[in-house]
Amino acid sequence: MVLTAIVFLGQLLIVLMRYLLGFGFLEIQDAVNYAFASLVALSVIVAFDGGNHVRVDVFRQKWNDTINRRIDWLGDLLLALPVFGIMLWAAFPLVKSSWVILEGSPETGGLPGLFLVKTCLLILPALVILHCLQRLIGVVRQAFK
Repeated sequence: MVLTAIVFLGQLLIVLMRYLLGFGFLEIQDAVNYAFASLVALSVIVAFDGGNHVRVDVFRQKWNDTINRRIDWLGDLLLALPVFGIMLWAAFPLVKSSWVILEGSPETGGLPGLFLVKTCLLILPALVILHCLQRLIGVVRQAFK
């Protein structure tokens, strides 16, 4: 909610300052960009956990719950785990180098702390992988009961 408030209020402030007062602050624009990027990255797991992620429900509505759960498990195992595993593996060097130099805004005079936003590139896949593993372990436990 804090990130959403930063995006909304920051963008509102930017628009009012730019079009009513004729000036703006790069720091506010950076804050809005950082908050938006973090919000998008961190909200993926919320949608994934709630079953609100994108999927094709044309066939899903005709199948029973058992078949749909099996398709979800296969999707976790064959799609989500490999894709987010590769994302985690590929993002690590980028985030590591960003932390080493304590990367800031690419704009002159912008906000520092871009390295914190880039850390979301590791948090996002790690959370999705943990969520998928949790669901798959639950399936295995159910099978051996």
